[in-house]
Amino acid sequence: MKKVLLCALLACSANTFAGIQVDATRVIYNSENQSTSLSIHNDSDATYMVQSWLDTGDASRVPQNIPIIVTPPILKLAPDKDAILRFIYSGEGLPQDRESLFWINVQEIPPAPKQENVLQVAIRTRIKLFYRPEVLKTNLQAEAQALKWQHQGQKLIVTNNGPLHVTLGVLTLNQGNKTWKVNADMVKPYDSLNITLPPDAQSANGLSFTYINNYGGHTEIKNVSLN
Repeated sequence: MKKVLLCALLACSANTFAGIQVDATRVIYNSENQSTSLSIHNDSDATYMVQSWLDTGDASRVPQNIPIIVTPPILKLAPDKDAILRFIYSGEGLPQDRESLFWINVQEIPPAPKQENVLQVAIRTRIKLFYRPEVLKTNLQAEAQALKWQHQGQKLIVTNNGPLHVTLGVLTLNQGNKTWKVNADMVKPYDSLNITLPPDAQSANGLSFTYINNYGGHTEIKNVSLN
């Protein structure tokens, strides 16, 4: 999840935290469902406007041709109230041989400050939405276990030959009693990721790793041999 600070005016205020909270760190849109949803909550004591849209990874642009719509695109949310954002696929435009990735943007628009010289902040929350075609007939655990790992000097190459995105967490490399921990990133479908290793980790011959599951938690896979 990413929080983007959009604007700040004049001096500092104590209330600089996000007023609008989302109840998930990712959304899985299974194609057999007509829509999927995300709950949001106004955690403040003021009424906020909320604007929502999707992008393909560039937070500075709002694409016009994404075949998934967000409804409602803008709403008013009273203090301590909830709302549901729905995502509806038009039925055309997305590949069926792999998962598609989008970013959900939830932009809070706070009320105008009642006093002068107050810091006014508007925070945007971004989380991933994965559109998963039903015809794939696989699951994230199986695809994470099927990743191919190759050790080349100070590089570790992980190859994803499957149709799902696999978001890696922490890699724990080992050789005998020695261990090294490395942070990793997401491997796209049918793609590879190069990971730079610590200089003294070239002797590593095995690893364990975590990946982020459908619920945003971390699942561990142990005892992977390195070639």
